[in-house]
Order: sequence, then C-alpha cells, then structure tokens
Amino acid sequence: MKPVIITALSLGLAASQTMAATSVEPIVVSAKRFATSIDTAPVNITTITAQQIENSNATRLSQVLEMQAGVYIKDLFGITGSKSSADLGGFGASGGHNTLILINGRRQNDVDLTGANLAVIPLNSIAKIEIIHGSSAVLYGDNAVSGVINIVTKSGYEQDQGMASISGGSFSTKGIDASYSKSIDNTAFFIAADVVQSDGYRDESEFDQKSLVTEISQSSDDWNYGARLNSFDEELQLPGELNEPVFETTPTAASSSNQKAEQKRNGIDLFISGDTFAGELAYSDKNQEAVIFGTTEADLNTLSFTPRFKHEISNHQLIAGIDLYMSELDTKADFGVPNINQSNTSRDSYAIYVTDNYQLTQASSITAGLRRQWVDLEIENTNLSSATKTNTQQDDAVSAWEIGLNHQFSNSVQAYARWSDSFRFAVLDEMWSYFFGNVSLLKPQTGHHVETGAAIALSDESRLDINLFKMTLVNEIGFDNATFSNINLDPTEHQGANLNYHNQIHELWQIALGYAYRDASFRSGANKDKVIPEIPKHRLTWSNSFKLDDNNHVNLDAVYTGKRYFGDDFANVGKQMPAHTLVNLGYTYKLKNWKAQVRIDNVADKNVADQGFYRSFSSNPYFYYPLPGRAYYLTLGAEF
Repeated sequence: MKPVIITALSLGLAASQTMAATSVEPIVVSAKRFATSIDTAPVNITTITAQQIENSNATRLSQVLEMQAGVYIKDLFGITGSKSSADLGGFGASGGHNTLILINGRRQNDVDLTGANLAVIPLNSIAKIEIIHGSSAVLYGDNAVSGVINIVTKSGYEQDQGMASISGGSFSTKGIDASYSKSIDNTAFFIAADVVQSDGYRDESEFDQKSLVTEISQSSDDWNYGARLNSFDEELQLPGELNEPVFETTPTAASSSNQKAEQKRNGIDLFISGDTFAGELAYSDKNQEAVIFGTTEADLNTLSFTPRFKHEISNHQLIAGIDLYMSELDTKADFGVPNINQSNTSRDSYAIYVTDNYQLTQASSITAGLRRQWVDLEIENTNLSSATKTNTQQDDAVSAWEIGLNHQFSNSVQAYARWSDSFRFAVLDEMWSYFFGNVSLLKPQTGHHVETGAAIALSDESRLDINLFKMTLVNEIGFDNATFSNINLDPTEHQGANLNYHNQIHELWQIALGYAYRDASFRSGANKDKVIPEIPKHRLTWSNSFKLDDNNHVNLDAVYTGKRYFGDDFANVGKQMPAHTLVNLGYTYKLKNWKAQVRIDNVADKNVADQGFYRSFSSNPYFYYPLPGRAYYLTLGAEF
C-alpha cells in the first residue's frame, strides 16, 4: 500500500504546481463530534446538503446514498429502503455492521442483527448527510470499521416553514409527508412525519411504515440544548427468496406466504452542545415480532450517555470523551418442540477516548487519537420445552489508535494519509441462536487500516476526490451457512478506491461521476485467496441534473453494479451474480409555493437483484431477492 500513498501524495503535489489556484469554500461538518472545517479534517468526508437532496428528486434516504459510488446499498424491497443496509468498505453480508449510521451524532446501529434501519427517518427532515470514508473507531468505537454516515436533521433555527406532500404510484404505493419548523426568540421547534403504504412489487410483500421526528431546542449565548423524540412503526410481509428459474420468469412471485415482520421503535435524546462541551443522554426501545417458519419476539432497550470535551492549547485541539451504552435484549422464539427458547441478554459498553489535532504549519496538521473500550456480556437462555437454563458470560476489552497527516498544497489541492485501527464486537443475536437456543461466543473483530486521498479543485466549477484504502482484519465476524451460525472467519484483507468527480458544466447542467473499486479476500485458511461474497468489484454512478429554468428541473441517474459472488459462497464454487445497470429519471415542476415531481425508477425495466444466495443443497443453487421493475411515482407538495 505504500506505493499507493506515495502516488496519491505525488498527484496532489503535481496538481498544486500546475493548476491555477482556485478558492474552495470551507465546509463545516459535525461528524467529528464537534463542528469543524473539512479542510482540517484528516479524513475523506463527503457532504450532501438538503438542497442537493431536493434537487436529486429522491423519495427516500437509500436513493440519496446509492448515488455515492463508495456507498453500496443492498436493498431487499427497493421501495422505501426497509431492510436495506449501507456498506462503505466492501464487507458483503456484514457490511451494515461494519458501517456506523448516526443521526445527529447518535448511533443507530443497535446491538442486534437488524442493525440500523435506513427507513426510519423522513427525507424531508434531513438538513445534511456527512459520509466519512475510513475507520472512525477512535471517535465512535464499535461498527465504525469502514466509515460513518451521519444524518443531521433540521431544526427550527433555519427558517419558519411548513411543507406537506402527498404521493402515489406503482404497486398501489401511497404516502403523506409533512414537516413544520418555527423559532421564537431563542427557542426552536421542528417536527416531521412520514407515512408510506404499498402492496409491494412482489406477491406477499405489502408494507406500512410510519415515522415521526420532533425536536425542541433552546439557544443561550454559545450553548444549544434540547430534546429530540423519534418514533417508527413498520409492518411488512416477507415474500422470501426466489430460485433462479422462477426469478428469471416470474420475479414478482413469492416463495413463502403468511411470513411477516413488525418493528416499533421509540426514542428520546436529551442534548447539549457548545464550543467546549457536548453530550447526549438517550434512551430507545425497539420491539420486533416476526413469523418466519416459527414465531419470534424481541425487545431491545438501550440507555446511553456520551459526554465529550474540547480544549485548545497552543496549536493543539484536544477532544476527549466517554461513551457509555447499556443494552438489554429479551427474546422468545417458538419453532415447535423442542426448539422453544427464551433468552435475556445484557451488554454494557464503556469507552474513553482522546484525539489531538496539532497544527504543524498553516498548511499542515497531524491528528492522533486513542480509544479503550470494554464490553461486559451476559446471556441467559431457557429452553421452555425442557426447562433447561444456561448462563454465559464474556468480558472483552480492545484498544484502537489513529494517526494522520493532512496537507494543503494550495488553495486547490488538499491531500492526506492516515493509519488507524478498528474493531467490532458481535451483536447479541450473532451469538445466540433463535432456533437452537445455544450460545456461540465470538472474539472481537480487529483490523489495521492504511488510507490516503486527495481533494482537487480543478476549477471554480469542478472538483475531483480520490480515496484509497487497505484493511487487514483478524477474526472478521461472518455467517457460516454450513453450521447455520456466526463465526470468526480466517484472516481477511479489504482494499479499494473511491473516485468522485463533480462539474457544473453549464449553468443548466451539472454532473457527478463516481467510481468505486473493492477487493476483499481471505489471507489464509481453507479459502485462502478466495473472494468474499456479495461484494461487487466495480461500481459506477452517473448523475445528471438539468435546470431548464427556475420552474423546471430534470434528473437522469445511472448506477452500474458489477459482478459479485452469491452470498454464503465463500469457496467461490458457484457462478457470480450478473452485473446490472439501473437508470432512473425524475422531473420537478415548481410554481410559486407548489411543487410537482414525477419519478421513474428502473426506466429500462431490468430484472435485477441486489442480494442473492448460493444454496449447495439445491439442484438450482442460485436464489435472488428481486428489486422492482419499472415503477412510476407522482408527488404533489406545497410550502407554507
């Protein structure tokens, strides 16, 4: 990887010597746990503003993220983003557990297998999205292996405004969105609600989702404090996976009937933020019920406290904090005698961390940091058929460090290099089996990272971002289909590159091109040099935005996803899932305070799937979760 670092830094130096200096407007980001300029952050951070989200004609968060080439969204249903996951580093099936999702700096990755749900937050409540490529384990700890996606919601301080819209489209999809913000003196209020119902693309795939986000805050001098409340309710049918012959001929079919899942989640965050101190005290409760061959119930509650401090001494900017998370998961699973199990699992996590950003010169800075995290785990299982009870305990402690160099070669070129560690603890039901009730303790996953990149302003209207990385992991956590359990895999290696190019070609035409390369394989063991499944080696995105005039706006987007091995095929004995390209078209018309949007997804009506699995026991071993064919959606909205 060293030649790669030298190449990227040389590229930045050469560019600074040959290009005319152009001014790049500083971008303020909060994903570093305190507001800071992206120019001084030694990581590759992409920001997506509310205006950019509106111009994209997207109707859900997953559509916004999938147009970032370095963010691979794996979607099961393709309409609301439910059960989809984001993968920044090429992890395949476990991508969602190796990418940390935040809302206003508050982690959304729960300590159970469902992870973070991208459908929980209304799109019209988002003020900004910040994407950090590269390990952020020192600042955020668990799950921040390949990067962080921080979703910043709106507050009433921006402007007094109300918005409402209704939508409808293919598969009997209909929705209502509304938001309202208001500020009086130093007090701000914001509320956003979202309701979506659909019959779904496939048989047995109906769903009903409701979400609500509310914030009230008070500003005093340099301090801001308040409370956020969020609520989410989802009911959906589960159509199951399709064998390849059925997928090719009847992709709308279901392989199962009467299978369903329901999730209800409520949370409250109390927060305070200032120039030198910030913190959150939060509580969330999530209840899930499912019918999949048997019945399962799970109730997860989490209490967290995350205070942190910032202090500047000479050229040093120090950030230190404590992360406390206490989670309890109660489950019950009934698959018929003797597989009727009930468990109570608790996980307490304690961490301390400190980072130092040292300004060497006006153009150069060094960042260094260290985290120590402890996790105490206790799992109690009762087999209700035999009244047998078992109790298992495990205590783990891991450390992570980072060091990075950031240099501004000129007004138009910035480059960085970074070395860091990462870790991930197994989530609770990766170790407890719903079906068997047995406990399989897993070692923490650890990794070492090397990363480099450059941001180059080619002109006032165009920009190129380059990011290269390599991760060497030990005890990566994955699923073993042969034993139907999660295990620590043999040593692995993940490496890749992200290239993003933006250009305002004309006042009427803006383009964004993205390319992501991923190569993940086993370094030793029975599958040495074999490719980890479900990871496309190549991914391309192309977004075109045409502003015809002040009232008319057109979007044309294309996403190419390359070949990848089917899930569970660690030995690479089967064929690969085919590459595919999806094209989406959108049109927006504005008249005063009114707006009409038309969106056509999968314009070419391709029969494709983001997820597929290899089942060696079947004569046709390839199974798919189809994405929707061509779909039309209309949204009518107004501002007041």
